[in-house]
Amino acid sequence: ALDVEAAALAQESSTREQAIADARVRLSAAEQEQEQVRERRTARQVSQAQAGARVQMTMDRERRLADEVATASQRLAQLRQELGELAKSDSELAEQMAAWRLDLETRESTLADGEARLTAAEGAVRDADAALVAAESALSEVRRRSQALSDELHHAELRFTELSGRRAAIRERLETEWKRPLEEMIAEVPALEIDDEALQAEATELRQQLEQLGPVNALAIEEHDETMKRHDFLVAQRTDLSDARNSLLQAIREIDATARELFLGTFNQVRENFRTIFMSLFGGGECDLRLENPDAPLDCDIEIHASPRGKKTQRINLLSSGERALVALSLLFGIFLTKPSPFCLLDEVDAPLDDANVGRFVRMLNQFKSRTQFIVITHNPRTTTEAGDAVYGVTMQEPGVSSLVSVRMRGPSTEDALPDDGVRSGSGALGERETAAATT
Repeated sequence: ALDVEAAALAQESSTREQAIADARVRLSAAEQEQEQVRERRTARQVSQAQAGARVQMTMDRERRLADEVATASQRLAQLRQELGELAKSDSELAEQMAAWRLDLETRESTLADGEARLTAAEGAVRDADAALVAAESALSEVRRRSQALSDELHHAELRFTELSGRRAAIRERLETEWKRPLEEMIAEVPALEIDDEALQAEATELRQQLEQLGPVNALAIEEHDETMKRHDFLVAQRTDLSDARNSLLQAIREIDATARELFLGTFNQVRENFRTIFMSLFGGGECDLRLENPDAPLDCDIEIHASPRGKKTQRINLLSSGERALVALSLLFGIFLTKPSPFCLLDEVDAPLDDANVGRFVRMLNQFKSRTQFIVITHNPRTTTEAGDAVYGVTMQEPGVSSLVSVRMRGPSTEDALPDDGVRSGSGALGERETAAATT
């Protein structure tokens, strides 16, 4: 009974699977059909959109055509109006042409009569012109012959005058050069057996040589005088320039000598001050300022040599940072003491110094503060307490608000020097307390 029931269940299961497969086939077919329907719908929508676009283009074109028709109608009306005006003008021109034709016929008849009379007159004028031309031709021939004879006579007279002048000039030159009359010299000239052609050839050659020499410059003497004046002017200018150059060179030498003397005097004074302060700061040692080229002190470099106590003499760039700071302070105060001022501002010059060197720096400030007031900006409390007569500190407990605090280490109080509230606003921020010590 179980086998039969199992067989029935299996058959029912097979039937249901077959039904499921059929349903899946139908579902696939339905989905394909749905997809086709969607594609057809999309195609219809595209076609509808294209049709709408074509309808819109047609409507736009219809509006443009309507505008063009209206414009054409207006233009046609204008053309008809212009045509009417032209027709009216044509009728007026036709009437005027008829009047002109009548007037022209009258004038042509008058012109024909005048031309007939003119033809007869022209015949008579031609006859008279022929006779006149013949007479003028004969007269021109006579005048030509007369002019030719006159020209020949004029040329002959000019040639005679020229030859007479040349003959007189030659005669005068010969008589002037030889101090004797020409007839006497001609009488003394022996007869030459050379023919005239050789003499003419020699004369031609001499003329060619004279032509090759060129014309005589009649202004040569004046040009020479002008050139000499220009030469004298240029020589005077050159002398003035040379004198000015010598004067400038002398002034430069005097300035160089004065500058050299002042520089060497100041250099020696700075050198002595540098040595004194160096000995004071280092407690001994050797130092020196040297000119790289003593012969040219104004154009050479200055070398700084420093040797602290217990070290060999060496250049400053071989020292430690603290030692270089002390050497720089020595040189700075050496220059400062050459021409001291009543005030001196020092900004964190003790930053690279250790405690021992700070003590030396403080001693130096105490040594010179009797003559100069020092304003020292520092972060070192030792400098503040040992050398400062008044201390001003700037702190910032709140961002953007800085407070000023003052302490009088020696002498009267500094409260009078502070603002009323002791607070000033600022845009910067200080990461730590900064103090300014004033020594007097």
